[in-house]
Formats: sequence, C-alpha cells, structure tokens
Amino acid sequence: MNENVDYIAKRPSKSTKFLWWCAGADEKILQYCSYSDHVKYLGIGGVVLATGFMAFLSMGFALHTIFGTINPQTNELEGNWFVTLPVAFIWALIVFNLDRFIVSSTGKGDGESSISWSELANATPRLIMAILLGLTISAPLETTIFEKEIQREWKDTKFKLSQSRINEIKIAKFSTGEVRKVREKLKQDSLNLVKYDTEKSLKEKMIQDLQMGANGQTKCTRGKNCATHRELYIQSELANKLRDSTAKVVESVIKELKVKDSIVMLEIEKESKLVLNETPGFLDKIIMLENISAHKKEIPEIDQITKQPIKNKDGEFKMVEIAGSAFWAVWLVRLLFMIIEIAPVILKLMLIKSPYDYMTENVNQILEAKQGISMNHMTDEEGKLTKYKENFNPKRIVSIVEHQNAKEEENAKEAITLFAEKEKAEIAKNPDAFITPNDSNS
Repeated sequence: MNENVDYIAKRPSKSTKFLWWCAGADEKILQYCSYSDHVKYLGIGGVVLATGFMAFLSMGFALHTIFGTINPQTNELEGNWFVTLPVAFIWALIVFNLDRFIVSSTGKGDGESSISWSELANATPRLIMAILLGLTISAPLETTIFEKEIQREWKDTKFKLSQSRINEIKIAKFSTGEVRKVREKLKQDSLNLVKYDTEKSLKEKMIQDLQMGANGQTKCTRGKNCATHRELYIQSELANKLRDSTAKVVESVIKELKVKDSIVMLEIEKESKLVLNETPGFLDKIIMLENISAHKKEIPEIDQITKQPIKNKDGEFKMVEIAGSAFWAVWLVRLLFMIIEIAPVILKLMLIKSPYDYMTENVNQILEAKQGISMNHMTDEEGKLTKYKENFNPKRIVSIVEHQNAKEEENAKEAITLFAEKEKAEIAKNPDAFITPNDSNS
C-alpha cells in the first residue's frame, strides 16, 4: 500500500487545537490536512495569542503606573493589583479578539506567495487596525524598556519645574503683597537714615571746628551756654535723635523683612520638595519618552580654567551635545510591536493555496448546495465571464406554494360543483322539503 496515498496526519494535541482556534481555522478540516497546514495555522495562532499576552503586560504596566502609590519608607511604586489584573485581563481579551477577527477575516488573496497591489489594497483596513493595535500595545511597554532613560529625563524636568515654581513664588511674594511694602518702607527708611546720618556728621563737624577755632572762627567751648551758638548744639542733638530713631526703625524693618523672607523661603523649600519628590505618571513617561526621541542630550559647556559654565552674549549657557536623539531606538521598539501585529495578515497574504484551502472551499460548496445555492457563470456584453450565485430554495418554495394554491383552488371548485349536483337531486325527489310556510304565503 502506498504510504503517500494513505497519508494520515499526526493527531493534534489540545494545545495545537487551541492555537488553531486562536488563528480562526476550522479544526475538523485541518485534521484531514497535511502537517505543513498544521504548522502554518499553529504559528498564526501563536502570534495572535502572543499579542494578547503582550496586551496584558502592556495594560498591566500602564495601570501599575496610573493606580500605583509611593511607599514612603522604600520610596518605591506599589501597584493596586485588585484593579490592575482584572482590567489588564479584559483589555488582553479585547485585543486578542480583535486580532483573531483580523486574521480570520483575511483571505489568501490570489493564493500565490507574492503580494500584489490589489491584495495589499484589500488588506489595507486590516493592516491599519493591526498597526494601531501595535502602537497601543507598545506605548506602555516602551516606558518600561526605557525606564532608566525616562527617569534621567524626568529628573532634569523636575529640576526645571522646581526652578520655575521658585521663580513664580518669588515674583508673587517679593514683587507684590506685604513683602513688597516692607521692602519699599525699608528703602525709604534707609534713605532717611543716610540723610540724617549726613546731617549729624555735618553738625558734629561744625561743632568740632567751632571748638577748635578752625576756618578763622572764634574759638568757643561753652556749648549750649553760648547764646550765639546754642541753636547749633540743639540742631546737632536733634540730628542725633533723628538718626538714632531712624536706625532703630531700619533695624526693626530689617528684622521684619528677614521673618517674611524666611517664611517665603520655607514656602519655596516646601514647594521645591513637592516638585522634586513627584513621581512620573503614565502620561509623564510618554512625554519624557517623546522628549528623548525628539531632542538631543546637551549640557552646559565648562571653562577648563575657571571650571564654570560658559555663557553666550545673551547671558544663556553655551550648550554642548553629549548624545544624539533616541528617535531610532524608540521607533525600532515600536516597529517591532507593529510588525508582530501585522505579521499574521502579511503571512496569510503570502501563503500559497494548500489542501486546507481547497477542502474549505469544498465544504463551503457542499453546504451551499444543501441550502440550494449554486455558483453560475454568465458572459456579459463585453465577453467577460462573471460569476454569480443563484438561490434555488426560494424558487422551489415559491413553485410549491403556487402549485399548492392552484390545486386547492381546483379542489374547492370541484367540491362546490359536486355539492350543487347532490342538492339538485334531493330537490327533485322532495321539493316540498325545501319550501317553507313563509315561502308559500309570499
């Protein structure tokens, strides 16, 4: 007996049947096909199952970041598994079902290993859906793959945010409100102090010159007892008092300003700590990843002599590039997930027709024939052969109903005719039986 003629494929295991189901293949037909068909749909089902698993991990990482809380003792993110696991599982089922639908609804095209433009155009909607699913799945996994780079970018961003917040508080507190009033008062009192201090020094110099007889003056050491110079000594004492009182006011204002400045600095320190202690959310990580992808890594250039950052003419730091953008690194990961998503669709278009396809067509034609559906061919005016399907069951039902109605009508007429003849014979035998008293009176 020829083994090839009597070929029987290996009996599939339960796991193989499950992967066939994932690929949307017909298990009953595949059981009678060759091993190569088994492997094809086993691989396609494995890819579909893998995308569902990746969707589970992707949503799990995203929800872990979104619903997670920071442990104050370890300063680590702890996830809420009661929310993460069920939602991630549901999302995985949704993606798995979509992938299974996309793959199962993709035909073989022309059944050749090459992909024609018409096949690609027909598969475009499915490819777009697969690409969108790939991007959706890849986003959370990218944030995990590039976690260290994202944290470094987040650290720089937090520093900039804290500096911005500090400037906002300084502008709000130092440029307006009570602190501004105190500073204006201190400025005015300081000017008065300089004025009174100058006046005091001038009066003291005049008294000193008077007591020494300088500048051709008559020497006088009588002080306030001198009627001529009494007013000078009184003005000097007044200048001293004004200077001392103003100095005390300035000292008091300085103390008040220090208190208010310390309150503002405490607020600045508190806000700065809040910003610096923030952990990035899922959207923050996506933004940081885009920053890494779009921008080059730069740091201020350091002067080799002074060891200080170099500034340009505009007063900004002169930056030097230490690394390029991670555009290709990020997009290689995204392309990897997109390829995994679209691979089953592309592979199905590249598969040549096999026993499974012919047997599937055979089963479909048998089922159609049992339901009275026939494939017919018609040549149009241009001589082009067109295929169309014709349904015989509706025609058969209509024909039966029409025949039944015709026979029922014929039988009804025959029954009425026979009944009329029978009644006529009875009248002939006994006409009085059909006449009532009312009829005779009339």
